[in-house]
Order: sequence, then C-alpha cells, then structure tokens
Amino acid sequence: MQSPLTVTAGAVVTAPAAAGERRVMAKRSPHSFKKWQKETKRKRKAQEKTARRQGKKNQANDADNQGSAVGNVERLKEGAE
Repeated sequence: MQSPLTVTAGAVVTAPAAAGERRVMAKRSPHSFKKWQKETKRKRKAQEKTARRQGKKNQANDADNQGSAVGNVERLKEGAE
C-alpha cells in the first residue's frame, strides 16, 4: 500500500508511513561514501594498533610473571632434595 500524497503550492509532500510500510533510504553521495570508507578504514587501523600495543604489554607482563614463577619452582626443587 502506498502512502497518500498531499500537494501544497506545487510541492509534493508524502504522508507518514503507515504501520508495515517500509521507507527506502536515499543512497549516499559518492563524496560522502568515500569519506565514510576512509573514516571506517582509519578507525579499523586504530583498533588494530591498540590491539597490537595491548598484546605487547600483556607479553611483557607475562614474561615478568614467568620469570618469578620459574625461580619459585627451582627453589621448591632445591628444598625437596
């Protein structure tokens, strides 16, 4: 079912969509689409960079923790002998 149209001073105005009707959104202009793509790519790169940095930080923390754990195991082995 199409929505009824109202003509006012030569301009066509659509009535609000009734329940169950679907409005189609206009496509982006080529310029704004390129801008959107560029912004999305920039955000994705920033997230990947943050993930890499967090990975390096976690690896450094794991290396510190493993070193002290290895020392504790060696001390326990010495005490058992």
